[in-house]
Amino acid sequence: MRLTARTLTLQAGPRTLLDALDLTLEPGEVLGILGANGTGKSTLLAALAGLSDPAGGTVELDGLPVAQLAPLERARYVALLPQDDTGGYFGSVAEYVALGRFPHGEARPNVAPWLTAWELGALALRRLDTLSGGERQRARLAQLAAQAAGVVLLDEPMTFLDPAHQAALLRWTRAEANRGAAIALTLHDPNWAAGHCDRLLFLYGSGWRLGTPAELLSPEALETLYGPGTATLWSRGAPGQPV
Repeated sequence: MRLTARTLTLQAGPRTLLDALDLTLEPGEVLGILGANGTGKSTLLAALAGLSDPAGGTVELDGLPVAQLAPLERARYVALLPQDDTGGYFGSVAEYVALGRFPHGEARPNVAPWLTAWELGALALRRLDTLSGGERQRARLAQLAAQAAGVVLLDEPMTFLDPAHQAALLRWTRAEANRGAAIALTLHDPNWAAGHCDRLLFLYGSGWRLGTPAELLSPEALETLYGPGTATLWSRGAPGQPV
């Protein structure tokens, strides 16, 4: 599925976060979104998912306005992992992951494949609210994977994950793209972005830049994006080379 933003403008009160973004998220692609805190990354993903109204412009899913889709129908095609985990779920891990199949009308799905993929098999009967932060994040990702949407939007999905599970997450995004999904995720590490993303979207102020890692990543660009002293984040000699 193809997700297209046309002249998308986002605001927070009187402040313009993003001005006239034109973006098409293509099937088979992984897009990394980078920017300092408060530049609108989460707001952008919510707008792309049809969960908030932009100040201007449109978001379309295969030519249809996302905002016009009924919530359950939209959930079959677009999956969003929010940055914040609001909690409040007291069932088991297996029951939580099974909720990912709800948009598809499956009351009692077999969630074993997703529990196994995210190393949750031994925790399946545990209450979700008893898990560590990293375990809970893996459960959230397993639920998202179970949703099997054509467009996957992930807001800082590496939160709480150890390095091994961060690497597993990035491998999963590539595998999903290889099966034809369109993936967008917010990141802060330019080295992960270089090795695992096909294109990058830089957000700063109301401005933005879109291009490949080789086109966008450099010590100078990172200092413009994040501020003085942040060039040390970049440890690669050749932007865009795989990890």
